[in-house]
Amino acid sequence: MKPTARSIDRQIDIIQEIIDNASTPLSRSQILEKITIDITEKTLQRRLKKLKEATRIATIGEKSGLKYVSLNITKDIPKDTSKDISIRAPGAEYLTDVTSVFSQQSSIRLESLNVPSFMRPKVSYNSSLIEQYVPNQTRYLSRDTAERLMNLGTRFNKNLAAGTYAKDIAQRLLIDLSFNSSRLEGNTYSMLDTRKLLLVGEAANGKFDEETIMILNHKEAILFMIENAEELSVTPFVIRNLHQLLSQDLLSDSAACGQVRQKEVRITKTSYLPLNAPQQLEELFILLLRKAAKITEPFEQAFFLFIHLSYLQAFEDVNKRTARLGCNLPFIQQNLCPLSFVDVPKDDYVRSLIYFYETGDYLPALDVFIWAYERSCQQYTSVEKSVGHIDSYRIKYRSERKQAIGEIIRNGMTGQQIPSYLEQFCKKHQIAESDKFVSIAMVELGKLHSGAIISIGVTEQMFIAWKEKFDATQ
Repeated sequence: MKPTARSIDRQIDIIQEIIDNASTPLSRSQILEKITIDITEKTLQRRLKKLKEATRIATIGEKSGLKYVSLNITKDIPKDTSKDISIRAPGAEYLTDVTSVFSQQSSIRLESLNVPSFMRPKVSYNSSLIEQYVPNQTRYLSRDTAERLMNLGTRFNKNLAAGTYAKDIAQRLLIDLSFNSSRLEGNTYSMLDTRKLLLVGEAANGKFDEETIMILNHKEAILFMIENAEELSVTPFVIRNLHQLLSQDLLSDSAACGQVRQKEVRITKTSYLPLNAPQQLEELFILLLRKAAKITEPFEQAFFLFIHLSYLQAFEDVNKRTARLGCNLPFIQQNLCPLSFVDVPKDDYVRSLIYFYETGDYLPALDVFIWAYERSCQQYTSVEKSVGHIDSYRIKYRSERKQAIGEIIRNGMTGQQIPSYLEQFCKKHQIAESDKFVSIAMVELGKLHSGAIISIGVTEQMFIAWKEKFDATQ
């Protein structure tokens, strides 16, 4: 039975009372233990989110150490705020401890956002920010910063096929980027729920709601970039398709997925008014991507996409998600550490973009970008060590393996037919170490899914028909 507004209010009041009466900050599990009414952890997470948005509680810490504290003015806020205490105070749009993300210079500039948005001057889209940008001459990142990030993000000391590193860490990247990008949109899925959904298809509470679809869309879009890294480039075609994958089944008008918008949009909590002339939007969208494509330095190109795809608001919705994934294109293509936005505080991320929208000043957004990239590099250092050296044999025979796998699926082979065919394939094509080729191909066949078949020359219908027969023989 769907809860009534009264029952929801009662749950919220009970949770508020528990936090108000606590002598120390409480974790979600501690709050759940104290609640005397029947409530699931997922529901509790949503109620806590409402309390925080209403400025009735604040958060301290992050991830497994996240705790909740009362904002009742008669109580003291704990002094041990560790890294993140996000408070939206009365009369201020945002107020966050930013010392770990922003430079002192950026923090001072962001103080202007403490004035409510309706009191800040109205500003419209400034096309000169794109028009006056000259690729490889204009710079957002200093050369020293770009070089430092390159040293942090480089994973191989030799040229390999585009997307090699992303493929090596594909499962970890899929979970991290899907979870964190969705989290920055307010999605309440936990990391564990995200993992279950992406790896075994199990939705939280068994429901395929908007939050579930958002994460599944991220999966498709990320796989699209990884699997097609060698063929993708920064073009309107690619960005439109990225938007289509991220927005499918989320927009009221399915025709708006992947299309430059034809209607007006507004952004909350900012005085910025996006451009609303369809033809001009289309022209600026193309101009933006033509200039981005000419930028040769990957970090400059990534940051350019990160801020300008968000700023233009070329689509009806899902613009920031498109920007977050789009800015990863140069990293995936050049086998650099990807940007998964791990641990990025949502308020800091939003404030930095709003400041850019309203002033054209990119410094706070650059602080967020650099901080986020450094965190991502730390995140994948251990992953890099665990995957070890690149197996040159796998790379050498990649195209032959795809050819063989495609033939197996097209001909509906299963069971013992598969290794027999692969052995004959090795003889015909004079492939060295045939046992190794067969074993790699067999494992890849077992892991194959419909989101990874674009490069093997089979249709989704062919794959589904073969997969049913294949699974029945296992």
